[in-house]
Order: sequence, then structure tokens, then C-alpha cells
Amino acid sequence: MLDWAKGEKMYLSNIKLSNFRNYNALSTELSSNINIIIGDNAQGKTSLLEAVYVLARGKSYKNTMSEIISWNRESSLLEGTFHKQYYKDHVRISLNKPNKSAIYINDKKANKRSALWEKIQVVLFSPEDLKMIKEGPDLRRKFIDSGLNNTKPSYGNVLRDYSRALYQRNNLLKSLRRSNYGKETLEVWDQQLVHLGQKIIISRINFLKKINSITKEIHYTLTNKQEELKLFYISNIIKNGEDIDHLEEVYKKKFRQNLERDIQKGYTSIGPHVDDIRVTINDFDAKTYGSQGQQRTAALSLKLSEIELIKSEIDENPIILLDDVMSELDVKRQEKIIKYFESSQVFITCTEMNFEDFLENFNKKIYTIERGQIVKET
Repeated sequence: MLDWAKGEKMYLSNIKLSNFRNYNALSTELSSNINIIIGDNAQGKTSLLEAVYVLARGKSYKNTMSEIISWNRESSLLEGTFHKQYYKDHVRISLNKPNKSAIYINDKKANKRSALWEKIQVVLFSPEDLKMIKEGPDLRRKFIDSGLNNTKPSYGNVLRDYSRALYQRNNLLKSLRRSNYGKETLEVWDQQLVHLGQKIIISRINFLKKINSITKEIHYTLTNKQEELKLFYISNIIKNGEDIDHLEEVYKKKFRQNLERDIQKGYTSIGPHVDDIRVTINDFDAKTYGSQGQQRTAALSLKLSEIELIKSEIDENPIILLDDVMSELDVKRQEKIIKYFESSQVFITCTEMNFEDFLENFNKKIYTIERGQIVKET
């Protein structure tokens, strides 16, 4: 059985915002357990959740950093103090238009966002995540990349470098449709993509190997021992992890085979950016044959397993962000998900609170948001 109380607790004790989204100024203390943010749409409840994410990751999950600066303002400032058992880190992030940002940890400037990733773990749940099984492969790739970023901070740098090289190669492919000028530089981008792409593929395959047994047990519990969940990595370079020892060789060969097609289409047609994860329930494809309820429960199992893997890999309970997810779940799933998070700091956004009965024994704070201000705190 999984030990959900395992892991050192991490929490954000306070937050201060200036010119962030619709918050001109905000400063408040936070609960180390449950923080409920209530408000109508477009009042700022999701923006407050986003601010916690930005402090932990050094980036937004919704827009570029310049776009989260308040309208008609040139700069923004976010501050917060993260705690673990034996130490704390004060994080300050300054944003300036057009697209400049600086991260300070304990008043020392960090050169890269990964300095935050090495210290702070956060897991975001959004309504989009519940569509992970039903929708396209980009959401499933996003899930696996998020898990790897939390357990292996250097992975984010590889993913970023891969995206940059992919962008350059795609631009070159589009120009080659008109002229052969610059074709000799294609091999440079091919080499970079093969080098970085194989790292991503191997990391993802190993991640799924680790998480499969965790996901299986969580899903078994959520479905009252009725369903068995399995995950398979679907690569367009190799099949089911076969020939992984020859990945680089196979990768280069497929690049050569697909070159003319890539030039015609103007983009790179193979690589980890188009890979997928196949999810099965009782050996049936969940995307094709699963009901909406089964697909949502499977997505929930995947996100919960990400949290459990973080705890087992680095012995920490990550901060949990639930962005309007509770309204998408039935009462039974609401109760179970709250129980899973009893040892974590949780931020929950909602338009109305219909799950208060599950929170009687929790240390909690409730914030009511209107027009970028906390108008009530209990």
C-alpha cells in the first residue's frame, strides 16, 4: 500500500503581489494545509493560484511572463516564503516589459529557473487535466513532462533546448521549400535534435516504468478494485522501448528517410514532440472505449501518481494547486482527493464551496476574492 503521509512537507507561508494580473497590491498569510479561494469568474481567484505557481516555477502556466503584468503597468513583483522542516527560502520575482524577469532566492539572484525547480515542487490540477485521456496527445505529453520536471530538474533544460532546436529546424524546412539556400546547416539541427530527443525519450520511458505500478495501485483504490490501469509510451522512433540501445542510430536513419516529406510539409514530423502515452483500463484503450467517468478517474489517478512519485523520489510532499477541479468531480471523488492531500499544502479555487463537510478536521483558510482583492478571510 502507498503511504500518503510519507514525505517532508513543503508549504508557502505568505504571498505578496504588486501589479500582478488584476491585483494592484496584495499581502496575506497562508495556511500550511488547506487554502480555499472563492470568487465569481474573472475576479482573480485563478490569478492568485497562478501567482503561487509562478513563485514556485519561475514561469506562468498560462501566458508569457510579460502578459501577467497588470494592464497599463510596466513591471510586477511577486514575493513569498517557502518552508521545509529545517529551512526556508524567500523567493522574489520581478517582471518588466517587454519580457524581462529576474529571480532572487534569499536575496541572491538565480541564473536559471531551474534553481527554483531544485528547491520547490508544485503540482497543478486543472479542468484541462481531467480531459487528458479524452483529448489529444499534447496533454499526455504535458503530464509526463511535468512529472519529470518535478523529479529531475535538469530535464526542463533539455526540453527547452530541444524546443529551440526544433523551432530552428522547422524554420529552415519552410525556407527549403522555396530554395536550397542553407540546406547544409540542416545536419547541425538534426544532430542537436537527435542528441536531445533521445534524452527526452529515454527519460519518459523510464518515468513511465516508475509510475506504472503507482498509478495501477491508486486507480485500483479509486475504482473500488474494479479497474486496472496501465500506461504505454508510444514513440514514432522506436516501438514499446525496443531497440533503445540503438535509439540514436534509428533516430538518424528516420530523419534521413523523412527529410523530403519534412521539407514538403515545412515541419519536423518525427521526434518526442509528437509522441503519445497509451492508457488502458482492463486492457481496453481508455481514449477509445472509456466512458467519461472512467476517463476522468484515470486522469485523476495519473495526477495523484505524479505526487506520489515526487514523494518517493525526493521525499517531499509537493504543494498542490487545484484550479476549479472540485466542481468537475462527483462527491465521492471530492472526498477521496481531499483525503489524499491531508499531509500537503493545498490551494483550491472554486465559485462555490460544496465540499466543506470533508474539511472539518483540516487547518484551513478561506479567501473570498472580488476585483483583485481579498474582501473576506476566515
